[in-house]
Amino acid sequence: MKTGINDLLGRGRLMSGKETKSLRKRRRMEFPDTYIILIGLCLLAVILTIVLPASQYDREERNGRTVVVAGTFHEVEEDHSISILNLPVEIHKGFIDGAEIIGFMLIMGGCMGIITKAGANNFFIQNSLARRVRGKEKIIIPLLMAIMAVGGFTFGMTVEGVAFVPAVITLCVALGYDALVGMAIVFIGGNAGYTAGIFNPFNVGVAQSIAELDAFSGSWYRWILLAVLLVVSSIGITRYAVRVKKDPTRSVVYGTGNTESWHTELDLSAKATSKEYMGLAAFVIGFGFLIWGASSQGWWFGQFSAVFFWIAVVTGAIYGYSLNQWAGYFVDGMKDMVSGAVAVGFAKAISVILADGVIIDTVVYYLAKPLEVLPGMITSAGMMVVQTIINLGVPSGSAQAAVTMPIVVPLSDLLGVSRQTAVFAFQCGDGISNCLIPTYTSMITYLAASRLQYKNWLKFAWKIVGAEWLAALLMTVIAAAIGY
Repeated sequence: MKTGINDLLGRGRLMSGKETKSLRKRRRMEFPDTYIILIGLCLLAVILTIVLPASQYDREERNGRTVVVAGTFHEVEEDHSISILNLPVEIHKGFIDGAEIIGFMLIMGGCMGIITKAGANNFFIQNSLARRVRGKEKIIIPLLMAIMAVGGFTFGMTVEGVAFVPAVITLCVALGYDALVGMAIVFIGGNAGYTAGIFNPFNVGVAQSIAELDAFSGSWYRWILLAVLLVVSSIGITRYAVRVKKDPTRSVVYGTGNTESWHTELDLSAKATSKEYMGLAAFVIGFGFLIWGASSQGWWFGQFSAVFFWIAVVTGAIYGYSLNQWAGYFVDGMKDMVSGAVAVGFAKAISVILADGVIIDTVVYYLAKPLEVLPGMITSAGMMVVQTIINLGVPSGSAQAAVTMPIVVPLSDLLGVSRQTAVFAFQCGDGISNCLIPTYTSMITYLAASRLQYKNWLKFAWKIVGAEWLAALLMTVIAAAIGY
């Protein structure tokens, strides 16, 4: 339990010089706030625009997408360096660029505020589902992760999965776990499917199209990747969950109030009323529409926002809220998302700075150069490392494929690495690191919905994601060895 200075004074003793020195040391070692990390990355991007030459590849339309043309790298004559004094201007551009997702986060947060106040979802989770799965907790974690993965490897579910977060966290807390376990089930599980990309049009689909491979060919090896990622991550999350259940003080978020914020006091002997059934139906039907629209109708943030807004309206009508009550609960829900929404603006600013400075192609070119001298099978591993680094500045899978694959494909031909392996290295480098990098806006959205801080997520997830990354790296080397 943390003790403040006022508490110590109140107990009638002052801190010793040794204790004061220890406190100062802890403060110096304190993990920086998410905003400080993002502003630091923005500043680094600005410095790179000053240090690196503005360069680019020519681009062409291919299969309806704008991609770079290999072998056309050249410096541009104009000076595109960005002054440090203009950093706030670039950050403002980042907020404009991220307006779609910021608006979606706020509307979704308002909807969650209405749903949480109504309590229908929590009622069924705690009164029915949690009691039924008690004693089977170790099965429920990998099972739910596998379900989330289906959305990832079919229609490329990313931010859409955030709608599952409150329900899964509520279930996990009812089972004696914490919010980190709930977010990990949804986010890491869904991301495992996205990374494996068996039928994912946004990473594998785009990359294979650029590499001139048959759509979703080589899926047998990606099925193995999916199984490996799910097994590795399930083991890591389950081990942590078991520790927290045995001893809640071992939770990374112990003492922060996060777990307590997800507790709902309910009468476990109460029976569901028609309002609870109708409230649950409104959410399930609404989310069904969202999945349908995302998977087959090309819906994006505008349509997602509309679905959540109407779920909030229908839920409010079911529970008989007055207009002012509804507005109050909606605003309360939006407040929970403001911090994450602001972080999205800063994260978007990083890619805006790199684009305005015309150095994205420069970074890609110089990162790809060392691949030319790597020996044999190590080349494929190098490709994955390079894609991981690039993902920090270009966290969109389809955008990263458009920038890197036209360069990597001819390079892989020259070095004797199959194009299928080059695509595999891309999808692993692009996908797995999404669970850790602060520039990935979907992760920021998940953190906001989970009421978690980035530093706590990083402390919890880095070993699990690191194990996934190493397993994928080994599979990339094996792919090169077997001529995949």
